[in-house]
Amino acid sequence: MATADSMSLDELYAECATLRKEFADMPEGVRSDEDNTKLAAMFSRVNELDAQITLAEMEERRAQQRLASVSGGGLRAGDGGLDTRSLGELFATDEVIKWATSGSSNQGLIRQDFDGQGTLTQMLTRALGEGGQAGGTGPGLQMGLGTIDPAGAGYLLPAGQPIAPVPRQARLFLRDLLPTMTTTLAALPYVQELNPTSYEAASAVAEGGTKPNATLSFQAAKADPTVIAATLVISKQLFEDSAAVIQYINQRLPYIVKFKEDNEFLNGSGTWPDMTGILNTAGVLTQGAVNTDNAQTFAAAFAQVENHDGTPTAVVLNPTNAWNMFSKRAAGGSGTFDAGAPFSALPLTVWGVPTYRTRAVALNTALVGDFQLGGMIADREQVNVETYRERYAELNQILMVCEERVGLMVFRPDLFVNVTTV
Repeated sequence: MATADSMSLDELYAECATLRKEFADMPEGVRSDEDNTKLAAMFSRVNELDAQITLAEMEERRAQQRLASVSGGGLRAGDGGLDTRSLGELFATDEVIKWATSGSSNQGLIRQDFDGQGTLTQMLTRALGEGGQAGGTGPGLQMGLGTIDPAGAGYLLPAGQPIAPVPRQARLFLRDLLPTMTTTLAALPYVQELNPTSYEAASAVAEGGTKPNATLSFQAAKADPTVIAATLVISKQLFEDSAAVIQYINQRLPYIVKFKEDNEFLNGSGTWPDMTGILNTAGVLTQGAVNTDNAQTFAAAFAQVENHDGTPTAVVLNPTNAWNMFSKRAAGGSGTFDAGAPFSALPLTVWGVPTYRTRAVALNTALVGDFQLGGMIADREQVNVETYRERYAELNQILMVCEERVGLMVFRPDLFVNVTTV
């Protein structure tokens, strides 16, 4: 065998191919001490070959750069991936190789993964190219995308990860306000209580007197969980090479679905596949503007909720209306605002009831209600993201699908008030 220093690149590649074949030909079953010694020697030889190939490749790149600088040309980036690990690194970090050297007593199982065409063969083939020849498709020996180092060291500068933007994400609120439950049903029957007046039926009863009847008014209702979804088609290269962008997409897609969810909970038309939103549920109360004053208007809406045995838990309104209300200057020209001093932490409540701002509420309207008792969200399938490669394989694209399946039950429509603001 020639010494490592005197071997050419082709000879080094050929010896790597020989090592690959020797490993594939090792007998099945628990290896003997002799086999283990041979395996250790093979690994040692791979490390030596790795060092020699690295030095030879470096010298070859420098020679190409010198030629390019003389001829005025440039180096062409290979079509392989951005994996710039060397042969030894690929060999040593391969999962099966690491398992093989971990001291496991089940060494014979390695044969099932190799057999001449398995993981080790594929790994070495990827590193060296088919037949162990230079210029193959192996990422370890190809030039990744990048530019020539101007210092003249002969290396290619790696292309970095693109930095994704910060996700735009407003606060989602209805899941904070309404109780939730999970379900396995395709349809959820439930009961609405309409205009409860039974509390007025009770009375004091004299000795021997007749006790009054309490009449409850119920109505059957049904919530059909509907699918809310969004899809995105991206290139296979973007999916595999740009982890930061994929992380950004994995944040944005669920937000897009959840924003539509909030809109459905509020404004769903009730025409399938839309769910019936709170504002379109029969029996929801209304409150017009009082004296062009939002404080008085909301006070009147709170009174309606309380007169139906509820407790207002939230005010949901459009951001424009909310900030117009908060920034209204107090009467008397003192320079203060009705909501308080703007340069301190303000609770931004109306009569002590928390406010929630969302574009899902139409301008000049608001929703007041007892969200804890008035309704409930039913999750048939919680929001999730899946990827599909098969349909778009010929286009080198990947389909990303984000979806959920959710329904809304409104038990007490009379605990919600659709308010007209100013």
